[in-house]
Amino acid sequence: MIYFAAFLIFAAAVGVSLRYNWWRIPQGWHKARVLMYHSVEEHKGDKFDKWRLKPADFERQIAWLAKNGFKSFKLSELIALERLPKKAVCITFDDGFENNFTSAFEILKKYDFKASIFLVPDAVQNDWERVNTAHLARMLSEEQILKMQASGLVEFGAHTMHHVNLDLTYASDPQLAADEIIASKARVARICGRPCEVFAYPYGKFNDEILNIARSNFKGAVVVKRGLYEAGDDKYAVKRIGILGTEGFFDFWLKFTRIRNKL
Repeated sequence: MIYFAAFLIFAAAVGVSLRYNWWRIPQGWHKARVLMYHSVEEHKGDKFDKWRLKPADFERQIAWLAKNGFKSFKLSELIALERLPKKAVCITFDDGFENNFTSAFEILKKYDFKASIFLVPDAVQNDWERVNTAHLARMLSEEQILKMQASGLVEFGAHTMHHVNLDLTYASDPQLAADEIIASKARVARICGRPCEVFAYPYGKFNDEILNIARSNFKGAVVVKRGLYEAGDDKYAVKRIGILGTEGFFDFWLKFTRIRNKL
């Protein structure tokens, strides 16, 4: 009986090891973690919950970062550093949903954490979300954007005018792809009353031509590819760690410390 119990414990340990990457060697704190979020709201019981992180879960993550001595930077600040301090972290949000203000911003203020939010300007102006992404939340208003910016904790970058796949768009219409990027930069700058310095490629899709357009118009850009950031890395292809609403804190901890949570 004792041997059988030991076997079950061993089998369970092997199963956990195969599913989760807890056994991987932690990555050093001299490398910055750039985290990718989307929506911070309660789940709605559909397939899009993976992009919705519950407010309580978001606060638990930020509280853990604060408790463990991590220092937050806006993306423009991070990529401007010639030498990174230990435990640097950058919080990013794609798309610009209203709950970034109503939920996430309150938590960021509580822990004095900074963030970079990438806007789809036509969504802000024309309720793009209502037509194209009804499964998600409303978009940020200009008033909310300015309140967040005034706090000094949040900067706003561009994410194209209509959230297009730039790789596919460029293949069919190079000028349209360029216009999507450049026009979104101009609109974000107009809304914020200051230069728009950073960019996020929608869906993480880009090619060499798109990369060159980004280099000519911004100080840096983020991708969807998983990884860490070190001073000297390509500032126009900054890797991020995607945080999902359907994963628990253990997954977050594994991703943050080991970059991968599962095999």
